[in-house]
Amino acid sequence: MKSIKCINTAVKKGIKSDYLKIFIINFVIAILSFAMLIIKGNGIFTLCNDFNEQQIPFHMLANNSLKNGGFLWNWSIDLGSSFVGALGFYVLGSPFAWFSFLFPARFYPFLVGWLYMMKYATAGTLAYGYIKRFTSKKYAALGAVLYAFSGFQCVNLIFHHFHDAVAFFPLLLIGYERLAREGKKGILAFAVFVNAFVNYYFFIQEVIFLILYFLCREGINLWKKRKLIGSCFVEGILGVGMAGIIFVPSVLFTMQNPRITRLLPLDHWIYTGNRDFLQIIRTLLFPGELMNSQSCIKEYDWTSWSAYLPMIGLSLVLCYIIKNWKNWLGRILMICIVATGIPIINSAFGMFSDTNYHRWLYMLILLMSLASAIVMENRKEYPVKRISFILFLFMCFITVGSYWWSEHKFQLIYQPRVFLVLSLTGIAGVLLTWLMTLWIKKERSYFICMGCAVVIFSIITTGYTAKLYQRISPQTSQQYYSRLMAFQEFKLPDERYRFDSSDNTLLMAASLPGTGSFTSMVNASIYDFYEALGTSRPVFTPETAEGTRELLGGKYYISTELKKDTEYLQKVSSSEKDYYLYEHDLAVPIGSAYNMYMTSSDFWEISDELRPAAMLKCIIVSDEDEYKVSDVLKKYDKQKDEEIFSYKIEKLVEERNRETSEILEKSYGGFTCTIAVDKTKYAFFSVPYDRGFKAYVNGNKVEILKTNGMMAIPLEKGINKIKFVYMNYDLVIGLISTIVFFILWIIYKKGICKNGDKVKSTVEVE
Repeated sequence: MKSIKCINTAVKKGIKSDYLKIFIINFVIAILSFAMLIIKGNGIFTLCNDFNEQQIPFHMLANNSLKNGGFLWNWSIDLGSSFVGALGFYVLGSPFAWFSFLFPARFYPFLVGWLYMMKYATAGTLAYGYIKRFTSKKYAALGAVLYAFSGFQCVNLIFHHFHDAVAFFPLLLIGYERLAREGKKGILAFAVFVNAFVNYYFFIQEVIFLILYFLCREGINLWKKRKLIGSCFVEGILGVGMAGIIFVPSVLFTMQNPRITRLLPLDHWIYTGNRDFLQIIRTLLFPGELMNSQSCIKEYDWTSWSAYLPMIGLSLVLCYIIKNWKNWLGRILMICIVATGIPIINSAFGMFSDTNYHRWLYMLILLMSLASAIVMENRKEYPVKRISFILFLFMCFITVGSYWWSEHKFQLIYQPRVFLVLSLTGIAGVLLTWLMTLWIKKERSYFICMGCAVVIFSIITTGYTAKLYQRISPQTSQQYYSRLMAFQEFKLPDERYRFDSSDNTLLMAASLPGTGSFTSMVNASIYDFYEALGTSRPVFTPETAEGTRELLGGKYYISTELKKDTEYLQKVSSSEKDYYLYEHDLAVPIGSAYNMYMTSSDFWEISDELRPAAMLKCIIVSDEDEYKVSDVLKKYDKQKDEEIFSYKIEKLVEERNRETSEILEKSYGGFTCTIAVDKTKYAFFSVPYDRGFKAYVNGNKVEILKTNGMMAIPLEKGINKIKFVYMNYDLVIGLISTIVFFILWIIYKKGICKNGDKVKSTVEVE
């Protein structure tokens, strides 16, 4: 009875809570922003590009895989990859994704719009929890809307997983403030856990930002704050350790990606062109543009440039900085705004990567929202009217000048109509801010008018951006979903082969294996494979020379064309069109015996267009590993053997198909097959090398040889029963970390571990 009474009390408190009200307010704003698109799509929510081709298929793949026990190796992620490593960044840390797993995967396109609304509402709710420490509750609520519906959220609509990081970031600052000002232990550790679990990439940027926040908030005399630093360090370690089950395998997987090793070139350390300077101005003052279809400045830009606050823009932030440039909030605002316009400083948040993304701007936006809320609450103390009017004139000047300030006159504006809509929206917002400050004297009337205006601008900018993104898509939401469901009907006729495709909506959404993918998170050996073929693999699977598809077993393909001279294997009809499954004549199964090898040094001397043919002819081994195969295989000698360029692909495929795998069976924990050979040989498997694999032949463990990113093992004469077993050891370490550090956190929170004195509470902005 006592426990039931406690539950009832908690429920009543929750219903009356300000946090619930803020959540509902932001949720309603999000509903009004997305309602038209969802109604137009008959409940289906789609946008374009990455959203349709990555976000939806990723979530459907994760849903199906987890329900089938597939948390180790996944055959539908490119040529095969670690499930947690590949999807830890996109899906697995999101609590909203886990909520969607309660439903069948095919329902996800109907759920995703509502999940978006929940992310916006969560962002606003937690931002309110931070901002209300420095302002009254009503202006904190207004600041929360500014944060949740900022330009950063708009431009990143096609990156569904970015919004999780935005939603939970305020927890970090709340946790820090509770520790530093009130001595409350354990809250920061929990906030670190949540953010590190949700998205490790954004969390690393958040840690860098939190260090800057600490220096500005506490000052540079670190010795005086040594106890606080120690507490932060301990709680940070606890939080990361608790997130280990996702954080450890995902980070170790990502560190193998060659993209993160490329640093910002020296000639990109500062901006020099008119376009760059105008982009900086529009980032701070005007609503965000589409990343893949910029209306002005650039044709496309994937770096997430936008720090626009609905309606007010930068006006109130400038007011705050002018008056309080010496206090901690003024200092950090100035530093971050300057960093936005200087590439070398901006890239520090991304570990100086050459991509130079601006994907940390939501952290600046939270502080901009705080400053704006403070100014609105105390508008009589700030030069709001003067700054807003000056900014209004400057924005008009920039808008008109954008037509001329280009390297080539009149070539700066790519989409005049969109450019004018966004420019006039930004100008109108600042003008309205000025007029309301000028005309409305009563406090209550001012708050109501500002609140209504901010809400309206939030709906307009978010809804308009979503509409523009959807407009770019070549298909409607219903057409997209119809195609997606049609692909669910296809079956792989023979497990030894793959679909000749890199279409995520076919492969990942339907959990089918293919020869490629559209994702930057794949097994590191796949990058090695394409580098060996003389190309790079950034996000898309690249086009390569003839023979690659055959080597990878890409036997089946789907077409909308009914071919008169070719018999199809399967036909699937949708409301839009018919799809046919065909097969190529030439393809090598996963698993084929070789009797010849070539050293890497000889392989690299071959031209790029002949390298797939070389891999069809020989197993490629590093010079250091030559001794392992030299007693079993014949070494390729271009003097004695036929030159590679003289071989036809048909002949090489025929040779490989003489001794291949039989009845290959895949699982999430590896695969098994049988290969019969007439003498000792090596078998090549077009499966990415991973140290988590162990191989057994006729029950005996054998060494796996890495060959241009793929795997090869020795075979005995006769029948070889082969078994590859996969275990993600990083996931095991991460699981142990989570269990251990959760126990330590509970002990720490209860006060058994004493690591710091309480600090006197204060909530003012010094």
